[in-house]
Amino acid sequence: MLPTKEGMPPSTVGSASQSQTAYCGKAEKGRKARRKLDGLISLIQTSASTGAIISSPHTTASINHSAPDGNIHTDASTPIYMYNQVDRDPFLGGPDNHLQNASGSTTAVSDSTGASYEPSTTEAEEYLMNFQTYKSKYFPFVYIPSTTNAQLLRHERPFLWLSIMAVGSKSTSQQQALGRKIRQTAAQEMVVRSMRNIDLLLGLLAFIGWANYQVQNSPFLTVFTQLAVSLVFELGLSKPVPKDTQMTPCGNQKYAKPTADRTMEERRAVLSCFLITSIISSFLQKIDALRWTPHMDECLQELDEKEECPGDEILVQQVRLQLIVDKMNLGASHNETMIPAPGYHESLHLQLQGVKASLPRKSQKNEVVLLHLYNTELETALSPTFLHAAQFAPHQRKAVIAGVESIKSWFEVFFTIDPGTYIGFPFSILSQLIRCVMTLYKLRILDDTVFDESGIWETVDPLLILDQVVANMEQVPTLAGLDNSDNPDGDIFSRLAHLLRSRRPGWEAKLRPDGPMLSSIPTPRTIDEIPIPDFLGMEFFDNEWLVDIDIPQS
Repeated sequence: MLPTKEGMPPSTVGSASQSQTAYCGKAEKGRKARRKLDGLISLIQTSASTGAIISSPHTTASINHSAPDGNIHTDASTPIYMYNQVDRDPFLGGPDNHLQNASGSTTAVSDSTGASYEPSTTEAEEYLMNFQTYKSKYFPFVYIPSTTNAQLLRHERPFLWLSIMAVGSKSTSQQQALGRKIRQTAAQEMVVRSMRNIDLLLGLLAFIGWANYQVQNSPFLTVFTQLAVSLVFELGLSKPVPKDTQMTPCGNQKYAKPTADRTMEERRAVLSCFLITSIISSFLQKIDALRWTPHMDECLQELDEKEECPGDEILVQQVRLQLIVDKMNLGASHNETMIPAPGYHESLHLQLQGVKASLPRKSQKNEVVLLHLYNTELETALSPTFLHAAQFAPHQRKAVIAGVESIKSWFEVFFTIDPGTYIGFPFSILSQLIRCVMTLYKLRILDDTVFDESGIWETVDPLLILDQVVANMEQVPTLAGLDNSDNPDGDIFSRLAHLLRSRRPGWEAKLRPDGPMLSSIPTPRTIDEIPIPDFLGMEFFDNEWLVDIDIPQS
C-alpha cells in the first residue's frame, strides 16, 4: 500500500506535491500543444465550424459483454465520450437534423442544403446486415454477434456504429455525409479532446478498411492510418497488459491503465490495425505500417487457438500472409535498388510455402484467403518498383514468370465472385485488383524474348482480363441496388470501370499494333488527356508505378 500524506515526513510530502505539480504543468502544456495542431485538424475536418461537445455518461466494456458490476470502467475497452453537438455547419445542417443515441446525445448528419442523411431505424438494421453479410468477411476486424442489433451497437460502440452506417449504406450521398461526420468526430475526439478508447480504434479501422467508399471526399487515408496507429500505441495494445494497477498522474481517469487480461476484441483490433496499415503501406509506398511486436505474436496465437467466430480464422491467415509482405517491404526499404537479394527472397518464399501448406481445410477454399495468398505470391515475386528495371537477370526473369502465374491465379479466384457481392470489397481487395491489372499490362509490354519463349502469354491476355473486369464493375450498381441519384459521377465501381475503360485504347495500341482497333474510345495523346482523378479520396495515384502509364509518343 502506498503511504498516506499523514504518514510521510513534511519534506517528503512537499517534494511529492511539487513533483506532481510540475508533472501536471507539463501535462497541461502538452494538452495545449495538442490543441494547437490546426494543420492536422484542418486536414481531418472538412468544415471549420464546430459546436459544443457532449459527453456520454456510459458505455460497456465490449460489444457482447457488459461490466459485471454495472459501473463505468475507464479501461482501454471503454469509450467515455459521445459525439459533438453541432448547431450548424456547412456539412451537417441544423440541430433538427441529427442522430439520437441511447444516452440522449445527438450528432447531426445532414448536408449543406439541410437534407438529412440520418439512417432510419429500419435503414440502420439494413446497413448493419449489409456489413455483416458482405463486408466483414473480407476484413474481420471486429466480431458483432448476430444478437446485436443496430440500436444496441450504437449504444455500446457509437463511433463504430457511425462508421458501419457509412460503410453499409448503398447511397453514395449518404456515404459522403456520414464520412464527413466521421472526420469531424475523429478530429474533435482525438485531436482536440485527446480521447483514447477501443471504440475510436474500431471506428477508424472500419473507415479506412473501406475507404474506397469515400469517392468524393478529399484524400484522408494517410492521416487516418497514422491516427489508428497512434491509438494502438496510446492504448498499449501492442504490448502485454500491465500486471499491476497503474494510475496516471493528475488523477486523469481518461488514461487509466487496463488491469484485466487482453480481450479478444483488443487482439482482433491490434492485428487488424497491423494488417490494414501494412496493406496501405505496401500499396502507397509512402507510410509505415504498425510495427510488429512479440505481444502481437501472442495475440495471433490466442486468436488462432481460441477462435470465437469464422472471421477469426480468416483474419489469422490474412495476418500471417501480410507478415511476409511486410518483411519483403522492410527488406526492400534497406536496399536502394529495391530488388532484394536472392537469398532473402528465397527465405520469404519458404515462409510463404509454409503458411500455404498449413492452411486449414476451410481456408484452402475460402476466396478471401486465396486472394490474399496469390497477392502475397505476387508481392514476394515482384516489388512495386521492380518493373522500372530496363533488363532483368536470369533469376529475375524467373520471378517475373512466377508473378504472372500469381496474377493468373488471382483472377481465376476473382472471377468466381458474383459481381453483385462486390459491394463487400474493402480497400485491400480493390488495391490488389488494380495492382494485378496494371502489373500484368506492364509485364506484357516488356521487350524480353525469354518471356515470349516461355509461352506464358498463351494462357493469359491482359486485354481480355481488362474487359472482363470492366464488364463486372459496370454490373455492380444494378445488381447491388446502389443509389447514385445525387451523384452523376457514380459510385466507386462505376468510376473504376470508367477509369479502366479509359486505359484500353492505349493498351490495345501497344499490345496489338498490327491488329484492328476494337475500342471506340480515342487514344490519349498526352498525359493530360488521361483521366487520373483521385477518385477514391485516398491518394490512390500517389505512387510512381501506378501512374507510369504507357502513352503513345506524338
